[in-house]
Amino acid sequence: MPVPGVDGASCEVSISFEEFRYTQPPGGSFRGSFPASPSRFLRFALHQVGVGRFEGRLVQGGSDLGSVTLTWVSGFLRGAVLEIDTVQGAVAPQPVLDADGTAVYFDTVFATAGWELVIDRAESGTDLAVPAGVNPNARWSSADMHALMTQVRRPGTDLDTEWRTHLLVVPAVLGCDRGKMYDMLIGAPREGSATFCDDGYPAADSPFFGTAENRLQRDVPRAYLRSATHEVTHAFNQVHTLPGFVTNSIMTTTPTVARVLGTAATGAPGVFPDQIDLAFDAAVRNHLAHLPDPVVRPGGWPFDSWRDAGAPQAADRSLFYEDELRLEVRAESGRVPLGAPVTVSWTLTNTSDSELMAPSDLRLEALFATMSCRDESHHERPVRPCEISCDNAHLAPLAPGASLTASHLVFWSSEGFPLERPGRHTVTVTLAWSASGVPVGVSGSCDLWVDWPTTDADNRDAAHVLHPDVGRWVALGGAPHLQEATTRLRTLTAGPAPAGAAAAPAERSRVADAFRRLGLMPGQDDG
Repeated sequence: MPVPGVDGASCEVSISFEEFRYTQPPGGSFRGSFPASPSRFLRFALHQVGVGRFEGRLVQGGSDLGSVTLTWVSGFLRGAVLEIDTVQGAVAPQPVLDADGTAVYFDTVFATAGWELVIDRAESGTDLAVPAGVNPNARWSSADMHALMTQVRRPGTDLDTEWRTHLLVVPAVLGCDRGKMYDMLIGAPREGSATFCDDGYPAADSPFFGTAENRLQRDVPRAYLRSATHEVTHAFNQVHTLPGFVTNSIMTTTPTVARVLGTAATGAPGVFPDQIDLAFDAAVRNHLAHLPDPVVRPGGWPFDSWRDAGAPQAADRSLFYEDELRLEVRAESGRVPLGAPVTVSWTLTNTSDSELMAPSDLRLEALFATMSCRDESHHERPVRPCEISCDNAHLAPLAPGASLTASHLVFWSSEGFPLERPGRHTVTVTLAWSASGVPVGVSGSCDLWVDWPTTDADNRDAAHVLHPDVGRWVALGGAPHLQEATTRLRTLTAGPAPAGAAAAPAERSRVADAFRRLGLMPGQDDG
């Protein structure tokens, strides 16, 4: 494929497609059907004719079916409208700030999945009258909520021409499950969901609610926005995170998120509600981006009807279940000082009762494994090895119960410093390969907390080591020819004194201690 701008060549692209021809449902039904295999295979043979514009031919097999033009339309994959209506006495979820000061709201969360979710402020209503006969401070029935939605939503709503979902905000009462998608089977499926501002976080639901325990949602803004976004995402036909794959993410249930985070007493770095991650996990992002339109759109397929129906989607690969292959990712320590390298290891275990083909070498250098690190602002940075060593890497049988392990010293790569900010980071390792021509894989993650510097020595030494040359030194396991790195490392505050020697200075850098422990100081003996 010629690259534009090189020797005057134009960009030529060939894109292959599998078409699954959808059969519309009969009147009164909302679920049509897809064939089990592609209806036909197509190919676009294109050449670039301008910025964001390609032209070419549509080809099926050896037949030219006609011309085709691709033009840049949007940076988003899909778009929808969210209408929010709030009854008298209720308080709607508000934007909250992430650790880096970025405002997070429904639209920014969905943007991470490639969706342009427009908040319809013109149609959204506040201080709506409570329907006659309804006690706003009690458990609302689905019928009452649906009736109110049909009265207040935008007139003429047509889900066939505009993907529009409705969020109703009502007071309710503690113990109502914080919210629900209430019209799975009422009229057109999944038109609306509700969030209950006066429900909240009773101690009976979880011992891990921390400072939110027994408080109302309206008084815990970050947890409230997470819960409301969870319900809106149900309206786009997304299910709860499956057992065994739970994470601190939007579609994990609230008590489970609290359990994943733990409490200050457990020693875990993140606690509920402050460390709630207002983001989708990889599986939900994939489904929001790639499940067919009739499945995800409001008024389309009934809720959760796609999992057993084989709805086609453009998945990169099939992930093994936990009872087949399990990938466990661990950091040597759950907390590290800013500027310190940390070893992350991962173990692949055959949890099935059959022999499975799997990579023989799990190191990043062997190219079956990839690593990324995401910080609290949802910035995800790949962690790449400084060399490739894959000649002996291959697929080999992995016996039932057998395990393979690899590790990597996480500090710097060609993408920069993945742990350059204090706070919580999620390190994800993915193993990917092909089994009998089918792309497959397994993924695992661990959380890692980077401490803020607590002393002048920690501050000074973190500034010294967060330099690309020191990063290269660490990646190479020590490189005396890197003079800048050598100079910087020699200025670090002294580490612990050897046995029998005079005590080290009272103020000692944890960064220097880490480099010394790992054998990464200039001139340091392995022992």
